[in-house]
Amino acid sequence: MLKIGVTGSAGSGKSLVCEGFRRIGLETLDCDEIARQVVAPGRIAYYQVVNSFGSHIVSSDGALDRSALRRMILTTKGSREKLESILHPIIISETVRLMNEAVQLKQKSCAVEVPLLFELGMEDLFDVVVVVTASDSTLVDRISCRDGVDKESAQKLLAIQMPQSEKVKKADCVIENTGEPKAVFRAVNDLYKKLVNQRLTKKD
Repeated sequence: MLKIGVTGSAGSGKSLVCEGFRRIGLETLDCDEIARQVVAPGRIAYYQVVNSFGSHIVSSDGALDRSALRRMILTTKGSREKLESILHPIIISETVRLMNEAVQLKQKSCAVEVPLLFELGMEDLFDVVVVVTASDSTLVDRISCRDGVDKESAQKLLAIQMPQSEKVKKADCVIENTGEPKAVFRAVNDLYKKLVNQRLTKKD
């Protein structure tokens, strides 16, 4: 099974690229969704996070308040590292489990959206790493609109991530998202055809 890792800065359009892969028949996984699942009430990670950060990061419905966690990460020194030390090993383990499950089900390919792929050292889990890019100003505007925050907060979020330029250097492939979904889907389709042809050529 061809394993494709999809990463990029916040607001770059990773989900759009994975949607493109899904449309052409690939199994797709989302590490953000996996992260939400592993911290659902009743899961071990949920209790670990609440015990570490306190009940004020729990919303009225009993779930973790992701907005409160995000604010804490941006404003409280050491909180990001503490949260990552709890969640990242669990998220990586669950991602590997789900990819192995796809292999057992004989899926032809799997694309996984991993926001912190390079930061977590997950490159070796994939045959190909795709980095999604956009201009810095576009990233700020998208984050601001998506999260309902001002541009300064959006810039702070980008500042704690690996610079986009570094991700591009580490990438096997790059897809630019200018905001036109059809163009992104065409790029994904073209890329996948290329990857499959390369794989068949290597086998020959």
